[in-house]
Amino acid sequence: MKCILLILTCVATLTIGAVSAADVIVPFGIPKPPDARLAINDAYDSGAGDREEWIARFGTKASRQDTIAFYRNALEQAGFEIYSTADRAGSAMLAAKRDSDRITIYFKDNSDWVEANESEIFIKAVYNK
Repeated sequence: MKCILLILTCVATLTIGAVSAADVIVPFGIPKPPDARLAINDAYDSGAGDREEWIARFGTKASRQDTIAFYRNALEQAGFEIYSTADRAGSAMLAAKRDSDRITIYFKDNSDWVEANESEIFIKAVYNK
């Protein structure tokens, strides 16, 4: 039994991270972060029941300024209005809306979700099912 559990643990460990950033589709036609490594992504029902939330965390070596400029441009081209921004020591954020769709992009200088030499890009999208 221990041997079976050990094998299953090894298989699970090897398959985690098997999905690459290239395989992820960001809602609303927003592009994936260029040259980023996918750490995790998921979609689930929001608390309201008629909405869905999609999240993804990417590791990147791109600068905060380049990442925020990239997403500001991408969101505006997709018809989103940026309604909130933040730029603090260690992190930056853009929040945008288009009708009932919402998307927030976070950039964190470091994170437990990514490698020590990477920064984190966290994307959260909320939309009707």
